[in-house]
Amino acid sequence: MRVRYVSAESLHRPEAVRWRSRLKERYSPPEAELAVLLPCSARKPYSTSPSHRRFISAIRRGAPCRCQVNEVVMTSPLGLVPRELESLFPACCYDVPVTGHWSGEEREMLREMLRWYLRAFSGRVVCYAGGAYAEVAESLGIEVVARESLLSAESLERLEQRVAEHAAECRCGGGWQARAARCVADFQFGRGAGEALVPEGAVVRGGRVFYGERLAAELGSGGLRLRLPGARRLAEACPEYAVELNFMPKSRNVLAPGVVRAGEMILPGDEVAAVYEGRTVGAGRALMSGGEMHRATRGVCVELREFGG
Repeated sequence: MRVRYVSAESLHRPEAVRWRSRLKERYSPPEAELAVLLPCSARKPYSTSPSHRRFISAIRRGAPCRCQVNEVVMTSPLGLVPRELESLFPACCYDVPVTGHWSGEEREMLREMLRWYLRAFSGRVVCYAGGAYAEVAESLGIEVVARESLLSAESLERLEQRVAEHAAECRCGGGWQARAARCVADFQFGRGAGEALVPEGAVVRGGRVFYGERLAAELGSGGLRLRLPGARRLAEACPEYAVELNFMPKSRNVLAPGVVRAGEMILPGDEVAAVYEGRTVGAGRALMSGGEMHRATRGVCVELREFGG
């Protein structure tokens, strides 16, 4: 599925507004000495594009461990997309017309998002982009490493050198996938969810989170898709994403008469934990908002992916 943003009104589309607000409310830049601001690409996710592959290669030469540098993509209408979140909707599948011109409203949106990031990130921030990206970054005092011929050997070498100058010693033990999964969980459910759903000792491999040998969650465009072990931790850490039932589910569909209580923050498409008599008995996807579940007298409220005692 492709989401097309073709007009100035795209800045105000609900999913774009929600992305920017959730980023500011729920995303905490991981600790690092350096962050690199990059331009967006036509291909999504960005890291699959030829340009970003070369950017990433230059950054890795300067800092071999991914945890040493925060990579953040600048784009309209989403503002900023941290590398850890690039596979999430709508960042993973949007298209915009490339005109080379940014409106005053777009520039102010990006400026606002960069101001927030500068407050949230404790290290040094540099920009590797041209055009409006560079102009907005410079207006905030951010160093622009290169603004032209970004794919030339000379510019990429300059990026590599700047990264090498500021990247601190790696202390993560190679756990970038776990760090990324925690960022996704925080963005999806709220700050603190990452530590709960991807605790110390969890194994993250190929976009899957394991507790020992048990699959707890899988990463998709909507975020983490939960299995029962992950849903149990979600219900404890983020009860606002729990749906309380008056029955033990025996099938995948949870109908409205079976819902006792649902978190008000739940939106259609959100991952939820189904709870019965204080125990998490299901993991699935909400088909109604929490408020709709309260008011509904019929219809399917939740589609369970996994259920049981």
